[in-house]
Amino acid sequence: MRLTPRHLIMGQLVAIAVGLLFVGCASRGNVDVLEAQMRRQEDELRTLHAQVEQTRSELIAARRLNESLQKRLVQHASHEETFDLSERNFRVKALKINSLLTGGFDRDGKPGDDQITLVFTPNDDQEKPVRLPGTIEVELLDPTQSSDQQSLGKWTFDTNQTAAAWQSILGSSAFRFELPWQTQPQGEDLEVQVRFHSSHGDQFEASSPVKINLR
Repeated sequence: MRLTPRHLIMGQLVAIAVGLLFVGCASRGNVDVLEAQMRRQEDELRTLHAQVEQTRSELIAARRLNESLQKRLVQHASHEETFDLSERNFRVKALKINSLLTGGFDRDGKPGDDQITLVFTPNDDQEKPVRLPGTIEVELLDPTQSSDQQSLGKWTFDTNQTAAAWQSILGSSAFRFELPWQTQPQGEDLEVQVRFHSSHGDQFEASSPVKINLR
């Protein structure tokens, strides 16, 4: 049988009572002392019970809070993976082109790049990527040419193409596009411009220098 604090205390009281009876010291003073000890130990027992109940209540509350947080976390994760995040549109502050992943690319294996790879994200005010629905316009420029000769190509992507371009890249997520030459560049230092038109009418723009290899 498992001994509880109450069993231990009651055992002590019985031992005290038996001892007093055995030695014949059941005077009134001894009885008063015994009653005082019993009252004190009863108070301690009630205090222990109250502490146990309080701890139990706190444990139940903590478990409920943990379950609630887990449910919210699952719902939040599922919500973040949903493409139509219209309620988050107001959080987008700017476009950010990933300069490390954007640049010339040799696709056909022949000397010289034959396209650029463009990687960018709409970012919120904490620099976190937001999978925002919309259309995209991209233009590739050669700044070394005269103004009427600078444009090397223009690409437009509708909402479905934009949605399909969202990818997980190096532990994060971003839009990724491959843009084959429309006009063969003459220089290796180019510039890419991106215009993002959200489904709610907002427009975001960004530009970045692009290094390519023509040899």
